[in-house]
Amino acid sequence: MSSRNVESDETNPIDRLLDALSDETSRRILCTLTEPTTAADLAEDCDIPSSTVYRKLDVLSRAELITERIILKPGYGRCSVYERNFEHVAISVDDGDFSVTVDRPSDEPDEGLIATDD
Repeated sequence: MSSRNVESDETNPIDRLLDALSDETSRRILCTLTEPTTAADLAEDCDIPSSTVYRKLDVLSRAELITERIILKPGYGRCSVYERNFEHVAISVDDGDFSVTVDRPSDEPDEGLIATDD
C-alpha cells in the first residue's frame, strides 16, 4: 500500500496532472474513455473494483483530464458519465522547469443534462 497522501486543492496543477498520469490504473481508465462511460462500465471494462474507479476518477477530475456529465437514461433516471476532455498532452523541460500543454477539443458540449437513448 502506498504512503502517498491525497493531494490538497493547493497542489500545483502540473503536479496533479503528472501524478494522475504516473498511475497505471488511471492511464488504463483514460485509454478506455473513448466515449462517455459510467463508472460501473469502467470498472467492468478495466477489471478493477468500483471503489478504485471512483478514487481514480476523482484524481483524474482534479487533474482536469476528465469531465463528469449527468445524463438522463430512460428507465434509470439521472446517471453520471465520464469522458476524456483532452486530445493531447505534451510535457517538456525548458531551463530546468517542467511545462505541460493540454490540447482540448474545441467543440465541447454544453454543460448540464444530456438525454440519451441507451
